[in-house]
Amino acid sequence: MARFLNEIVDDEKLAWTRETFSLNSDGIYNLFKPGISGLPENVKKFRENVLENGYGFGIIKGMSHFNREIQREIYLSTARLLGNPIVQNISGETVVDVFDKGKTMETGGRYHETRQGGALHTDSPQYKDIPDYLGLLCLHPAKAGGESKFISAYSLHNRLLKENSELLKRLYQPFHFDKRGHEKLGESPTTFEPVFRYDSKGLHFRYLGNYIRSGHERISVPLSDIERKALEAVDRLLEDENLIVTAEMGSGDMQFLNNHRVVHGRTDFVDYEDLDKKRLMLRTWLRKYV
Repeated sequence: MARFLNEIVDDEKLAWTRETFSLNSDGIYNLFKPGISGLPENVKKFRENVLENGYGFGIIKGMSHFNREIQREIYLSTARLLGNPIVQNISGETVVDVFDKGKTMETGGRYHETRQGGALHTDSPQYKDIPDYLGLLCLHPAKAGGESKFISAYSLHNRLLKENSELLKRLYQPFHFDKRGHEKLGESPTTFEPVFRYDSKGLHFRYLGNYIRSGHERISVPLSDIERKALEAVDRLLEDENLIVTAEMGSGDMQFLNNHRVVHGRTDFVDYEDLDKKRLMLRTWLRKYV
């Protein structure tokens, strides 16, 4: 039987909110001091002190003066120091360009192919083995909007436990997550996993509401009344400004987060008409080294 976290977590490194978290003092890092030669040791400390035992995410600055090719090289080196890059799609890509492809999630597009905001989520919820860390490099910010949003899964869990523990318990049971057409031949079109899981390593959160709803539609298994209410409760809290920390990313900024306990998303954005100026991020999914 699945373990249930039946107590409020008050550790502010785990259960932070907009009120308790200061981006400037808690979320901004420079790993290039005293210089690029110190990167391996600084990345090791960042992984241990931030991703694993700290707030779970950080924005890394200090590359704005490098050209695009060097920014990419340093980002990929940083990512590989944190973990092993894993495949993100059926094309076998381990580094994916994130930009608006004119799609919407309502018409079957994946989140990173749209300019839509909201829909805070964890990455790769539609696959059984999710990445431990998510990395993003900002090469070009949007013309307007596109700010990053973060929520602590522990803070979300605390609120659900206080407000309706019965709905929370249902979230510890499996749902169908839609693979959005990226399943291999003969595979199930969905992954059947819980939203919340708790074990000796702590709390794990897996979520993208649209993927669950379309997953159940795709295999003709309607959501029950309590399941719909549980998802609505999560969606409501993922829009609660008291829980959300926001951050702007400029050209050359990197972002890394713990994909098990930090929920993320962005605001809607308006892009440039010039193709060379359009919002562009590079994304990596990382598996922790054993």
